[in-house]
Amino acid sequence: MFRLVTVLTVICAVSSALLAAVYTLTQEPIAQALEARTKAAASNVMPAGLPLPEKMEIVQGDVTNIFYAAKQDGKIVAVAIEGRSKNGYSGEVVLMVGMSADGKLINYEVLSSNETPGLGTKIAGNIFKGPLKGRFLKDNWIVKKDGGQVDAVTAATISSRAALDCIRDAIDKRQALQL
Repeated sequence: MFRLVTVLTVICAVSSALLAAVYTLTQEPIAQALEARTKAAASNVMPAGLPLPEKMEIVQGDVTNIFYAAKQDGKIVAVAIEGRSKNGYSGEVVLMVGMSADGKLINYEVLSSNETPGLGTKIAGNIFKGPLKGRFLKDNWIVKKDGGQVDAVTAATISSRAALDCIRDAIDKRQALQL
């Protein structure tokens, strides 16, 4: 019995050490890949012809707000900010939302979503996204079913609401940053 417990303890200790080593070795490359994917998404939601956006941070109290800004002649002409919603059909939805300096939605890209394939994933398609591009940020960002002005994706109203929640979240962050 003692021998069995000792063998199992050694196996568990070795497995735990290997798992910790793999975690330590992969932590930095995973963070770098996430950073690269986020920066690429920020670039994708900016207007064509602008220089690559710069990552910027503004500290407000205990919170560090990160956004990406495209500058032209030293002025910010567009920003990209992450918008989040926990109200997706299958959990959290995260969008990178591009907004122009004149207060319009440029574009958005899905960073993270577990929405139903073929239905909820249509929030990333032009059927839903197309009519939103160019809308003023001060507009009503609510689906028609809830009294708003935006057509939801058929059979994916929850996903549509979550996408609009993300856009409103990004707009709120932009306003809080006074950009």
